[in-house]
Amino acid sequence: MKLFERYKEIIDDWQAFVEASRTPLPTCIWTNPLRVSPETVQTRLQKDGIFCEPVKWRPGAFRLPADFGAGARTEYLAGLYHIQEEVAMLPAIFLAPKPGDLVLDLCAAPGNKTAQMAVMMQNQGTVVANEKNGRRMQPMRQVVNRLGLMNVTATLADATAFPRQSHWFDHVMADVVCSCEGTSRKNPDILESSHNGHSLKIQASQFAILKRALQLCKPGGRVIYATCTYAPEENEMVIQAALDELGAKIPARIVECNLPDFQHSAGLERWQGQQFRADMANAWRIYPHQNDTGGFFFALIEKLDDLRRWPLQKTDGAEAESRMLEVVATGLFEFAEERWGLSRSLFSDYHLFRTNSKIASIVPAEHLRIARPETAFIGMPFIHINMKYPKLTTAAAMYFGAHARRNVLTLTPEQASSFLRGEVFTAVPDQISDYRDEGYVILKFEEMFLGTGIYYERQKDGQVTGQYPKAWRLR
Repeated sequence: MKLFERYKEIIDDWQAFVEASRTPLPTCIWTNPLRVSPETVQTRLQKDGIFCEPVKWRPGAFRLPADFGAGARTEYLAGLYHIQEEVAMLPAIFLAPKPGDLVLDLCAAPGNKTAQMAVMMQNQGTVVANEKNGRRMQPMRQVVNRLGLMNVTATLADATAFPRQSHWFDHVMADVVCSCEGTSRKNPDILESSHNGHSLKIQASQFAILKRALQLCKPGGRVIYATCTYAPEENEMVIQAALDELGAKIPARIVECNLPDFQHSAGLERWQGQQFRADMANAWRIYPHQNDTGGFFFALIEKLDDLRRWPLQKTDGAEAESRMLEVVATGLFEFAEERWGLSRSLFSDYHLFRTNSKIASIVPAEHLRIARPETAFIGMPFIHINMKYPKLTTAAAMYFGAHARRNVLTLTPEQASSFLRGEVFTAVPDQISDYRDEGYVILKFEEMFLGTGIYYERQKDGQVTGQYPKAWRLR
């Protein structure tokens, strides 16, 4: 705990902080309301003897034992819930995006806060999930697809220079890269690797990201600045510097946040001789002993006006359209209706786009397509189109499977286990609802839709070859 001794004077109960920081961090999950109710998730887990403690301040979220393997459950793989540290849920809750909003997550990977906001928006509107490191896109893509999120566009850009658009963003999330001191309960190695010098090295990048967030947000909109560290050099000092520099042209204020069932400490008034603005007290400092969570810091900043009068980036959408060819006259929705009984009317509020030669993706009709920066993926992959017969993606089968009326195969526990491990298994025609012929089928287990498989009745005596993605499989 030597690393944290410099914070003794600002932590209300030092001994309690030290003791809490040495204990394992509870596992926390939130229910995906796009797919299931919290009561169903709780019932399924408790049926197996797993204690679920509802999170008082976050409906639909549960605390589970620290050693519980939440990521190995079928419910997780089927997108019924998502794993996210409890304290990390706070920024999206206070940013409070609504259906139809245009939201920017400047430092989005691995995608937890992006997913949380997209679900809060009920799969409507647009969440632009930006990430500088292209190698971190795959985990975020898996989160989006597993949860069935269609209102996310992922971009590749340096957050400090994210280009202006033809529209302001209603809200901006700036959960910046930091020294991660608050993660020591799940990553004890941080106690050895983190130091004050590291905070000073990354301070400039954090400052530039917050400035850019305020520049891209609409007047009257809100920005969340968040870190998982205690260092004032990365928290209050960054906010003070950014608001001081922008204040003449972009006035803003730090908004008071209220959450009755959650304990926190106020933002600092001063640190090492530096005095901070009065509304810095509205920022939240969260220490492990206060709520049995990780450590965290955030401030909700309201942009009051923008006196720069800069014109936003002018674009007629032509550049964006040139990189996304709308699928026309291919009958993909009609094929889905014929093969799986997915009613054409089910897709009346969606558009299909072809972002490459293999996949057609699906987005809400009102989804805003941006021209810049480079796009990593758009919406949810819906159907494979580079084969003899189109095939639903795993994500589409999981999301729309409940509406399928034919060629649905209900699995036994043994078959489901084999499928999730990427193994071939055998089925019989009696298992398939409204069976037409062999070929692609949607796979279901206990009201959960897991993906697709190829059913060979005649050629291979009922063998099913699962199409579950390799990266998702149980090991």
